[in-house]
Amino acid sequence: RFTNVTGEKVTLCIRLFIAFSGRPVPTAVWSKADANLSLRADIQTTDSFSTLTVEECNRNDAGKYVFTVENNSGSKSITFTVKVLDTPGPPGPITFKDVTRGSITLMWDAPVLDGGSRIHHYVVEKREASRRSWQVVSSKCTRQIFKVTDLAEGVPYYYRVSAENEYGVGEPCELTEPIVATEEPAPPKRLDIVDTTKSSVVLAWLKPDHDGGSRVTGYLLEMKQKGSDKWIPAGQTKQLTFTVEGLVENTEYEFRVKARNDAGYSEPREAFSSVIIKEPQIEPTADLSEISRQLITCKAGSAFTIDIPISGRPAPKVTWKLEEMRLKETERVTIKTTKDRTTLTVKDSMRGDSGKYYLTLENTAGVKTFTVTVVVIGRPGPVTGPIEISSVSAESCMLTWKEPEDDGGSDITNYIVEKRESGTTAWQLVNSSVKRTQIKVTRLTKYQEYSFRVSGQYQFRVTAVNAAGNSEPIVDTTMHSISLAWSKPTYDGGADILGYVLEMKEEGTEQWYRPHTTPTLRNAEFTVTGLKTAQKYQFRVAATNVNGMSEFSESSAEIEPVERIEKPELELADDLRKTVTVRAGGSLRLMVSVSGRPAPVITWSKQGIDLVSRGIIDTTDSYTLLIVDKVNRYDAGKYVIEAENQSGKKSATISVKVYGKYYYSYTWLLDYSQCMLLRSKKFSHFQRKFVVLNSMKLFEKSKK
Repeated sequence: RFTNVTGEKVTLCIRLFIAFSGRPVPTAVWSKADANLSLRADIQTTDSFSTLTVEECNRNDAGKYVFTVENNSGSKSITFTVKVLDTPGPPGPITFKDVTRGSITLMWDAPVLDGGSRIHHYVVEKREASRRSWQVVSSKCTRQIFKVTDLAEGVPYYYRVSAENEYGVGEPCELTEPIVATEEPAPPKRLDIVDTTKSSVVLAWLKPDHDGGSRVTGYLLEMKQKGSDKWIPAGQTKQLTFTVEGLVENTEYEFRVKARNDAGYSEPREAFSSVIIKEPQIEPTADLSEISRQLITCKAGSAFTIDIPISGRPAPKVTWKLEEMRLKETERVTIKTTKDRTTLTVKDSMRGDSGKYYLTLENTAGVKTFTVTVVVIGRPGPVTGPIEISSVSAESCMLTWKEPEDDGGSDITNYIVEKRESGTTAWQLVNSSVKRTQIKVTRLTKYQEYSFRVSGQYQFRVTAVNAAGNSEPIVDTTMHSISLAWSKPTYDGGADILGYVLEMKEEGTEQWYRPHTTPTLRNAEFTVTGLKTAQKYQFRVAATNVNGMSEFSESSAEIEPVERIEKPELELADDLRKTVTVRAGGSLRLMVSVSGRPAPVITWSKQGIDLVSRGIIDTTDSYTLLIVDKVNRYDAGKYVIEAENQSGKKSATISVKVYGKYYYSYTWLLDYSQCMLLRSKKFSHFQRKFVVLNSMKLFEKSKK
């Protein structure tokens, strides 16, 4: 029992009693919607009556209680309506509207349970999100709506509402998230059309001058076709840019944007003008500023990359050429192109990769071509002989030679001169830093016969690190030589490496010795010559710097010099398997990969033309290159390449077509014998003039 405001004693208990009968004795069941009576009620049932008791009842125990009896003959139900006098339950969910900088309007529904008494009024409370205490805003609100005023600008508040009847104030209903008293933000600033395609437009704008008292949480884009009055949503975003997709090409649209905060949407900001949806026409271009002087230099065997930013609308079609030859992707050549960049990478570069690389960009707005020159630096060719010997005395002589025809792509920095005494096989160093094409050799032995050889050197920057790494497998072997290479060390000891020291020993001996005559080797590779057949050798390596020499690496496995024999092979690129087309006056470049042991002898041939005098042939152990400059129609036809060694022979044919305007020359009408007449000093001026006049007549006939 409890004492109410009038002083009456009220029993907090529900007791329902009902008698029943039936044959056979029916089963009796008590039930209540949305309640489990077994948890709240004490039910006592006999064959003739049933009692339901709820102690300490509250407003949640109010409602309809159903009693049902049932046997084989049927069933019967009776409903009890119970009203519990109590404080009301919580009001329905709270919503809000009309949020301004200093006020907010709250709305709610009446409680589901009124406590058995009419709701007199509602109590409205607020609290700052940073505090725990509640403040009563209104204690006698008679409606289900209330405007809360005098709110601090930018401060988040929680709100709750409680219902009150004659028995007291009930449970409150509270907002789960705080609300900032604010108003709509100002419209965004300056809506611009940044870009268009044939089906989209890119829009950009600036933040509003003020946010209305709460943070701007997003933007709404709207659009309409030119001439229409109906704005439709185009998308929402939290960024200051947006791309509207799915537009109709060649259709004119207008756009506007609204800012959103807790109070709602701002007034719209329209674009300065409408826009027609279409793909802009921008001539393609490329940025070569990152490539100094449009020149790339690399060492033969290494990779080089030409990376160029490109632009144009629509995205340009990209074509790469080396001189007249169009480049495609192969095992060595990789081409990657995006809408704003194109990259050409060539691995394991060769001297034949040198030349002018043409990048052509093409779209509907135009065509542009850009040029990058690549120089692949390789070993220089042999000096141009013969080596002339002059000023011979008892102990000295003067050697003179000419520069190599092929400098390897780089200026010759010095020459190495060696000598060999008659009857020996060992070459002795005379001088390794000869700057000119002439040297005086001294300290020769009287009456001794000598052989001399000269080789040119080119300059590369080589960086090494200290502490020699483990020896690696052999690179190559012949019957009397072994080529070795080793890995770079992992730690330099704090100083630059000066070189490497290589040692070797024969099978069955313990004596290590150096196969090189110089104190150290500059590069991490070396070829040991003069070896015995059927003899095995072991090798080890160390590195040196200013602080001394490192420990030697672990010795290699035993290696025997043997001659490797492989049949020659020719590998044609995809472009060479088809007909190669060259513009008249242009340059023909035919490069073929070559393999075989020993290195095969390469022969180029074409019916009716001596390619040795007509073109330039560059052949190494791995490739052969034929270059014919200023081609004409006589250069069209089939070119045959043959590779031959003691293991066999391999040949391939390449078809060449020359197109464009031809330029005739008198000399093409002279046969070999006539050319010899013109060059011979035995014939008079009048005889040579007769040959030329005769060739001119033939030339006029050919033109007709």
